[in-house]
Amino acid sequence: MWPSSLAGRLLLSALVGVLAAGIAAAVALAALVHLRDTDALVGIKLENELDEIAQGFQVGKDGRVHFTPQEELDDYDALRKDTAFRIVDARRQTVVSSVDGPALHALRAMSPGARTLQVDDGGLDVRLQIRERRVLRAGAEYTIQVARSNRFVERLGEYARDLYLGSALVSASVALAVFALVVYVTLRRSMGPLQRASSIAAGIGPRALSARLHIDGIPAELVPLIEALNSALQRLEHGFKVQQDFLAMAAHELKTPLTLLQTEVELSDDVNKDAMLRETQLMARQVHQLLHLAEVSEGHNYRFSNLSLWVLAADAVGYLTRLAERNDVSLHVEREGPAASVKADEGATFVMLKNLLENAIRHSPRDGTVTLEVSPGGFAVVDQGPGVGPEDREHLFKRFWRASSTTDGAGLGLAIVHEICLAHGWRIRFEDAPGGGARFVVAMPDTDVRDVT
Repeated sequence: MWPSSLAGRLLLSALVGVLAAGIAAAVALAALVHLRDTDALVGIKLENELDEIAQGFQVGKDGRVHFTPQEELDDYDALRKDTAFRIVDARRQTVVSSVDGPALHALRAMSPGARTLQVDDGGLDVRLQIRERRVLRAGAEYTIQVARSNRFVERLGEYARDLYLGSALVSASVALAVFALVVYVTLRRSMGPLQRASSIAAGIGPRALSARLHIDGIPAELVPLIEALNSALQRLEHGFKVQQDFLAMAAHELKTPLTLLQTEVELSDDVNKDAMLRETQLMARQVHQLLHLAEVSEGHNYRFSNLSLWVLAADAVGYLTRLAERNDVSLHVEREGPAASVKADEGATFVMLKNLLENAIRHSPRDGTVTLEVSPGGFAVVDQGPGVGPEDREHLFKRFWRASSTTDGAGLGLAIVHEICLAHGWRIRFEDAPGGGARFVVAMPDTDVRDVT
């Protein structure tokens, strides 16, 4: 069964890999041994012996033979029925030979050119293989003959298999155990930072959102994952803080009109209907903006479709015409360039334009003009009001921020505009209007310039 833990999987994979490599090596060795049968192995041994005897056989200028083999030839003495060699001259006379024995007798009695011999070992025939080589020494030709039985090689093979197979099994078992121990200890040390990170992550909650996972000691392959989690935690902390600030500011903003209404009702015998109506309208507007802000802050509330920029501008201007008339402000639309469409949420885009135009109307002087510029690059709303001071520009899109405490509203209009732009991937910026006043520009890089009329 596949382990559920990463350490178990790595350990099992390593052990399986080592075991598979060991099995493959054993199979390759066994195949190599079986491909070389006993006759082939004996033949290789005989060729090597011919080389050694030829190197040790020398003849002096005086004709005297000198034989000093490179290696000891004890097996020729110990295994006289299974091994023998001799060196003969051109007259077939033996000049050097191994210790006398059945194998040497058979070698002397063999027919010229024979490749095998049979030696009687008490009723059991011993088969000898023969190899010959002619060499020249001191101008004379000599023949080296070597004989060796298969059973000697077979016994050596059996002994080697028994000895080395057992040793190999023990060595492999010990090596596998040591390997498993080393891998286990290494994995435990490697998993320590991950376990500490898991402990930190388990302690993160609404009251401990500032905690972050450490990357010290974390494997390099997992560092991007830890960093991504830290980034997600940072966004969650920011969102949670924004929501807490939102609730606190909303409660504060609603508390003032409610207190005024309560005081007016409790202390006034003759209720000021106009004052109560004004506070009620202000509170209703604040609640309406709070609902809009909550709605545009959630991505799943958006439904995107292709919309004409001209149509969107015309709808927003038509909706705010009466408000402009009440404030003695002229409302104009300027179209620049060809018609264009954009993929956007119709309701959210309408709210964005309405808030920008409403903000411009409320800050424009009597007989002033508010212009909505429409181009393939987006929208721009221009007013002729007092503008925005340099010290206030960084606060323009913050929630509940107002330039003056005497200004009506909750300071949510531009914050709503900012949230809608973020959701669509647009950029909004403030500029000083050429003739004085404020100019808010909504840049839409993904507009499609085409005939949408």
